[in-house]
Amino acid sequence: MILTNHLRSCLLKAPFLITESRLLLCAKYDFCEKYSEAKFQKRHYSEEKKETIKKMLGSVNLKKLELKGNVDLLDLDGLDISKKNFTVSIEGNIGCGKTTLLEYYRNSPNVEAIPEPVEQWTNVKGHNALELLYKDPKRWSFSFNMYAQLTRIQMHKHKQIKPIKMLERSLYSTQYCFVENDYRNGTLNGLEHSIITEWFDWLIKSQQVKVDLIVYLRADPEVCHQRIIKRSRKEESCVPYKLIEELHILHEDWLIHQTSFKTPAPVLVVDANNNHDVMKNIYEDKRPEILCGYY
Repeated sequence: MILTNHLRSCLLKAPFLITESRLLLCAKYDFCEKYSEAKFQKRHYSEEKKETIKKMLGSVNLKKLELKGNVDLLDLDGLDISKKNFTVSIEGNIGCGKTTLLEYYRNSPNVEAIPEPVEQWTNVKGHNALELLYKDPKRWSFSFNMYAQLTRIQMHKHKQIKPIKMLERSLYSTQYCFVENDYRNGTLNGLEHSIITEWFDWLIKSQQVKVDLIVYLRADPEVCHQRIIKRSRKEESCVPYKLIEELHILHEDWLIHQTSFKTPAPVLVVDANNNHDVMKNIYEDKRPEILCGYY
């Protein structure tokens, strides 16, 4: 069951969620028993709260998010805490630490962690589609992205057996970051991009691909690239630094600035530039927020 005490803890720790270009602060005004009934007031940010925001959002510039003077603090209507089951999507660049986060929560009795289907991508009836993509993106981007969308929808449609279904990326980031980047770089032509986009639009409208919360692991491109080199996965041996930079910009535009595509759910931003031990402490501290009130 959802633990009210942990919801209260979540509120008192003031997690910051971004949704529809608004920063939502879980303050402790008029706390009701149900998270969804909490009411918030218009209030000036103190320097202490601004520092807390800085820690939550990493190196995000406060002025860029327009957190000056008074800000309307609204109900977290995007996150329906009265639900029993939630889908949480872990988003971020290659090498930002998504797999590490999933592994951390995997043993929680309330979490079913669903990793990216790398095994499927590296063995499509004997073909290593991921390796082919990295070696010759112009030749293989269309094929890989069509197959990636199939495997993503399989992740979304996976029968939920625990309260939290935690996905390593979603159908949305496949389209808004990876497909978009391929189109901008010319590895997808106009026709190919249109076909994939129509397929994506149909899946969104006709299938159950709802996400209740996005956790954005926000890491600098340099940090991600060093981690990729260190873990030395065969398929990633030819991943260029330029790709990491481009994907970082696309994630920022989508999840931070929200200037490219609409976010399908509230966004919890976590600074993922820290080392493994520090990240484990962060995951434990933010457990109630990341797990939507479960522990």
